[in-house]
Amino acid sequence: MDILYALLLLLGMAVVTYGLRVSFFLPGVGERFPPKLRQAAAYVPVAVLTAIIVPEIFIPRNEWQWLSPQLAGAIATGLIVWRSKKLMLGIAVGMAVYYLFRLLTLNF
Repeated sequence: MDILYALLLLLGMAVVTYGLRVSFFLPGVGERFPPKLRQAAAYVPVAVLTAIIVPEIFIPRNEWQWLSPQLAGAIATGLIVWRSKKLMLGIAVGMAVYYLFRLLTLNF
């Protein structure tokens, strides 16, 4: 993926996400949205982040792998955060698992 394309893609997603969130605070605009739409808008950042991360985890380098370093790191991160409720610990452990898995798979 070209770096300019990636930056424009991220910028576009940020503008859409931020624009939608800010629209609820504009005078006279936020009150007109139905409650269901307001509730759904709270999940927009999570949905955007999921849309970015999931393809990278499950289909690295455009090929399916049963257990890739990305998937191993994501599983480790999810388990640590779920059990300990500590995000930074989960990120650190997930990165360590990812790099360890990469080292192990490079040798074989």
